[in-house]
Amino acid sequence: MTSERYYYSGQPAAYAPRGRYGGTMYRAQSGGGRGSAPRRPGGSSGRAPINRGGQPGGYRPEPRNASGQRRGPQSQGRRAAASPRRKGLPAWARLGALVLAAALVILLGVKLVGGISDASVERFADNVYVNGVKLTGMTKDEGVGYMQELRDQWLNQTSTLTFKDRQWDFSPAQVKADLNFDDQLEKAWSLGHVGSRADRKMIVDSLKLAPAEFVSNPTYDEAALDKFVADIASQVDEEPIDAEVTLTELKPVITRASVNGWKLDQAQLKDNLVQLIETGKTDLNLPVNEVQPTITSEDMEMRVIAKCETDVTFRGRPSRTNVRVALEHFNLFAVYPGDTISFNDVVGPRTEAAGFMKAPEYAGSNEEMGIGGGVCQASTTLYNAIIQAGMTIIERNRHTMTVSYVEPSQDAAVNYGKKDLVFRNDTGHAIYIYTNVTKELASVTIYGTRPEYFSRLESVIIHEEPSERVGYQDDEEGKYVYYTTDPPVLYKEGHGSCESEGWIVSYDWDTKQEVSRVQVNHDVYSPGVNVYWRGVHNLDGSVETTAEPVEWS
Repeated sequence: MTSERYYYSGQPAAYAPRGRYGGTMYRAQSGGGRGSAPRRPGGSSGRAPINRGGQPGGYRPEPRNASGQRRGPQSQGRRAAASPRRKGLPAWARLGALVLAAALVILLGVKLVGGISDASVERFADNVYVNGVKLTGMTKDEGVGYMQELRDQWLNQTSTLTFKDRQWDFSPAQVKADLNFDDQLEKAWSLGHVGSRADRKMIVDSLKLAPAEFVSNPTYDEAALDKFVADIASQVDEEPIDAEVTLTELKPVITRASVNGWKLDQAQLKDNLVQLIETGKTDLNLPVNEVQPTITSEDMEMRVIAKCETDVTFRGRPSRTNVRVALEHFNLFAVYPGDTISFNDVVGPRTEAAGFMKAPEYAGSNEEMGIGGGVCQASTTLYNAIIQAGMTIIERNRHTMTVSYVEPSQDAAVNYGKKDLVFRNDTGHAIYIYTNVTKELASVTIYGTRPEYFSRLESVIIHEEPSERVGYQDDEEGKYVYYTTDPPVLYKEGHGSCESEGWIVSYDWDTKQEVSRVQVNHDVYSPGVNVYWRGVHNLDGSVETTAEPVEWS
């Protein structure tokens, strides 16, 4: 067996790779192999001469004469005594040195080739996170223990939800929350611990530039969370209390102030609690909405916000009675926010049993007698008042001919089962309707909270022509015409044919300046009838009457 020793600049080296010489390297080798030190001429042992002069390595040249031949044996003087030869290390020491050198070679090789020390392979790699927790430098057991400790803290961490002077405690444990991060810890541990040495080194190097984050999402019992939210809602929710209104004969009077209610937004609270479970952060104030009552104390100062009056002096007692009966259904009548009101539903069928009488009414382009004749004046008066109060009109119909008590496009014809007036209260405040019918006027007055603007329905005539149609009304009392042979006297001039538009015009309450103008109607009317009084008494004392106006041309 060939044994080698390596020297760098004459000093022994712990390790030097074969074939790499950083300086002058000498190698002494027993045996006559290639590259061995020069043998002593004539020698047979192959062992280098002893250095007697204290010079490093090699051998001492033999003395020669001037011609280069060896000198003879020295005879003059006494030969110096040879220095005692150094003894080599014992075999057991040499074996131990070899084992130590091998260990050093392995350790240094790990550092140079793998970049991972013995200590580091038993710990998490650098820049490794699980759920935001940095595990660098921990052993696997330390990492698992630390994460379990954090999980226990998270499960039992109590947060206090507040509303006014009430409090509710909440922790993830109450809804059976859990966080299983075993798989994520295994993935985190595998970085730098799985694969070849080169692969592990590549991963460790890459982590220095880009951290590795592993996330485990928490779980929870949704039914338990819903129950927790519902329990809070049962303690928070309070129904609002309306202001109490008494409709006296003169005006509405508030006899009890309103009280606001409260409503927990359960969906929002649930989202907040889920966020608390997942991140540990949330808004601890409960999402509670204030609920306004339908009738609020803002209406305490009741004022007139709309009023419409129409003339009824031209009507006979039956038709005037019909106007009064219809409007009485709306007297002391409350319309709350969101309510939709149908005129026909409120008034009902026009029957004698309901108090209606037979009177003239429109039938197409003519007038004829019918039960409830004159009710359209009640719906028209109401129509103009509710527009002033800011109501939303759902349905409105025109007459076939213009009427005498309002301008074109301001009327609202009704016919039970066929034509209706329908409106909805979108103002956010209740309104209270008062009605009255005298011999001169039909009136609708509305109390409530004043709308933002003061509005009126205004008529715009596009085109009109005078009517050539003529009709007669019997003057049974002989007040205007007595005998049938007397010339008729004009009683009511009929409107001509007409095309018109209706516009809702809004004004500022204080400055009276126009704010907006919106068209809501476009109507075309047939020509009306010029009605004349005619006598019913004959010269012989007999009487000729008709039940309704007679039209002729």
